Parts: sequence; C-alpha cells; structure tokens
Amino acid sequence: MPKNMLDFFNKEDSKKMVGQAKRLFEKGVQTGRAELKKAIDRMKAERARREREKAYEEEYEAEFRYKDEDLDFSMLISAEEARVYQKARRKLKEVQLVQSDPDVQKQWESKKYLSLHDHFGEQIEYYYPKRNEDPLALHRTIRYCERQIEYAPVAVKAYGMDPYQYGLPTHSGYDRLVSLYEEVGEWDEALRLSHRAKDQGWEGDWAARIRRLEENIRKKSNEQP
Repeated sequence: MPKNMLDFFNKEDSKKMVGQAKRLFEKGVQTGRAELKKAIDRMKAERARREREKAYEEEYEAEFRYKDEDLDFSMLISAEEARVYQKARRKLKEVQLVQSDPDVQKQWESKKYLSLHDHFGEQIEYYYPKRNEDPLALHRTIRYCERQIEYAPVAVKAYGMDPYQYGLPTHSGYDRLVSLYEEVGEWDEALRLSHRAKDQGWEGDWAARIRRLEENIRKKSNEQP
C-alpha cells in the first residue's frame, strides 16, 4: 500500500503536482494579502472620512464679541479658541496692574484681540505643508483660513490700536486660501478674496495677483464655445 497519495504517481508527475500545489498555495496567500490590504485601505478611508467630518463639526462653546463706534462683530469660538482668548485677557490685566504707560497698555490690548488672529495663523501654517499628503490637513487648512478671514475686521482694528504697529502685515488666511483656489482653477473665488484682502489693507502683492487672476478668467472665457 502506498505511504502517501504521491506514491500512486511516478517521480515526474509527483514533482509536477507538488509544483502546482505550491503555486496554488502561493496564489492563495497573495490573494489573501491583497484582500487584507483592500480591507485595511477601506478602513483607513473610512477613518479619514470620519476625521474630515469631525474637522467641520467642531463644537463651539462660547461667543466672541467686539463692538465699537463703527464695528459690531460676533463669532462662535471653540473651547480651544476660548482658552487662547482668555489667556490673553488675563495677560492684559496683569500688565495693567504693573504698567502705567498708556501706550504699553494699548499694545497689550491689541495683543488680546490679536490672540485669536495669531492662533488661526499658527494652525494654517501647521496644516498647510501637509495638505497634499493628508486630506484632514487640507480640510483644517481651509477651515482655519476661513476662520481667520472671518475674524479679519477685528484684526484690522487690533493692529490699529497698537501705537508701535505701522500698517497691516501679511495675512495667512487670505494668502493660503487664494493659493488653494488658484491650484484648482477657481479663479473667480480667488479674485474675490484677493480684492477683499487688498481693500482691507493687508500686505502682499495683491494688485499683481488680481491682474493675473483677471487674465486667467479672460482666457477661460475665450476658451469656452
């Protein structure tokens, strides 16, 4: 009686059968790995989708308000943003207790309001370089650009309070969001934001960008049938 099934076949046939069995096994392993990779990729995609949704579903816990003779502004802020602002308020109170110079006090009042503007800018510059590798980073870049742009009227006021500040600096939110719109050919939206940044007085080559965007819009119109 043969010791195993291969004894029913000659040596050549046995070798072929072993080779075929080995190939089938390897194919099965490769197929299993491929299916596992697909499952992992699906899991990663689902996790990224949930994270993107979470990025836009941040809960707001407080309302920021600013009001003077010609600006009445309010916006909802997150718990993190509220902590940033409260810290700046406490710092201003500390300065007022030890510093009698009105110019210094005005400078720190300016810093109080600029705390949120600076926070948004820091988040933009953190996420912007990662936007092409991480979908979540792109969404958060856009979100913080929009937040900083929304807050821009208060930031303009705050810079004007500081007796040591002359003019407005560059604005990360406008600059980065215009660049993102340019990357995808959204010339009209990029032009709208460029005009707003220029009108508010933020530093930058806004006039040149506006001319370039207007030229792109004209070319696009001429290409249409």
